[in-house]
Amino acid sequence: MDRWDTIILLAAGYLAVMALVRLMARRRDQVVGYVREKIAENRGAKTPAKESDKSEKEKEAA
Repeated sequence: MDRWDTIILLAAGYLAVMALVRLMARRRDQVVGYVREKIAENRGAKTPAKESDKSEKEKEAA
């Protein structure tokens, strides 16, 4: 391999790594957004769920 082959190989490797890093960062942002939505849903749903749990426990106690 001469110098140009090495330069082309390094450039191709750099581009491949940078593309992979961008894809991984985009996927990470998607997953973080999804998890945040689920956490927000769970926080909003906790209050009614606790009330229904209390009513079920009261029924069992009676």
